[in-house]
Amino acid sequence: MSPVSAECHNLYNLKTIMQRKCVRRSVSASLYDGASWAAMSGFADTYAVPMAMALGASTSAVGLLKSLPFLISSAFQMLVERLVSALGSCKRAVLLAVGVQALSLYAAAASVFIPGRYGLAFFLCMIVVYTVAGNAASPPWSVLMGEYIPPSKRGDFFGFRYQLIGVSFFAAGYLASRLLGLLEGNGQLGFFVVFAAAGLLRTVSFFWITRMYEPRTRFHMPRSGRVDFLAGLDFRRGRVPALFFSVLVLLLSTYLVAPYFSVYSLKELKSSYPQFMVLMTIGQLMTYLFMRRWGQAADAYGSVKILKAAFLLIPTVPLLWALSRNFYYLAAVEAYSGIIWGAYLIGMNNFIYETIPAHARAGYNAFFSFTNGIAQFGGAMAGAWLYERLPALWGSPFVTLLLLSAVLRCLAVLPMFMMVGEVRQVRAAGPLDLLFAIVGLNPQPR
Repeated sequence: MSPVSAECHNLYNLKTIMQRKCVRRSVSASLYDGASWAAMSGFADTYAVPMAMALGASTSAVGLLKSLPFLISSAFQMLVERLVSALGSCKRAVLLAVGVQALSLYAAAASVFIPGRYGLAFFLCMIVVYTVAGNAASPPWSVLMGEYIPPSKRGDFFGFRYQLIGVSFFAAGYLASRLLGLLEGNGQLGFFVVFAAAGLLRTVSFFWITRMYEPRTRFHMPRSGRVDFLAGLDFRRGRVPALFFSVLVLLLSTYLVAPYFSVYSLKELKSSYPQFMVLMTIGQLMTYLFMRRWGQAADAYGSVKILKAAFLLIPTVPLLWALSRNFYYLAAVEAYSGIIWGAYLIGMNNFIYETIPAHARAGYNAFFSFTNGIAQFGGAMAGAWLYERLPALWGSPFVTLLLLSAVLRCLAVLPMFMMVGEVRQVRAAGPLDLLFAIVGLNPQPR
């Protein structure tokens, strides 16, 4: 080897080593970012409805709180890819969105000092900003993470990260419930502390994102300023449109009842703040704790098999909620629900990485968020209207709404099973294989 060739070889090795160090640092930073983000969510998302109710929100206003932010956010999602292109960096786009989200939480905390209905209106506006900014950060963040983790390890890594997120989320939710309990006799001071703390946690998250590495190749950057998803809506030619249609139906029927579990728990079940915290967070805790096992199963058996399992089991959740008002029973149902939704989340995450090329992921993630926002708004508004008009079953119209949601969720199963198949060769798996994977007999990828 000539001296020139040897020098080039050494420079290449040095560059490779430095790049690997940057990736390892970024992966570590993403774990700290995830823990901070989850703690923020445990404070803010869990107690947004109780704070709105403390500010005088009615059931219809709660529906608006849980739907309007996502409608506006869904419209903004179609501009995320252009924002990334304009900034010339996925990392800059994430930092901008996360910074705005942190500021919105500080402002939301100040709502308690604004008198009358103006405080509720201002709080709603800040939750809109909070939601738009948070959802805008997700697509470019997903693109960055796709560059760090090799395909064969994505399910395992994201599953581990979600476990960390789950513990942080649950711990933050419990801490917030204790703070609210301690400050219960001090007006709305407790909610001010909770949302100010959420803003501080998002600021910590911002710091960790600054330590993430973005490849200079620009291979991952969007190549156009639009999303080409709608051009492929011929279901015979692609599995992606069929899956998104199933997701739209599933989420519409889910959000028909999802915003009103908080109202049902606080008003009809008369739950204390600790009980409310358990019912509203144990599901997400179980989601995150089991996502690593779902991720390992997805690596071995394929993301579509995991998604199909989720689509089959999700309709059983509202049926189980309708059967009893016992706190311990409902907590167990929520834990079961969390495990199932973990399969859905990890399956969708892996499916997008497996199916969509790197340069198009920001657009497809944005479209997925758009679908989610439309479903959340439509489902929540329909649920608010039905909640006040459906006949009571077993003493509550919410039970009737639960049964309606269960029936509609079943409709999402049909296109999923008829039109969506695996995108890569995977091991055959039946129900017992998936069950063994979840209880700890982890499969190994091929």
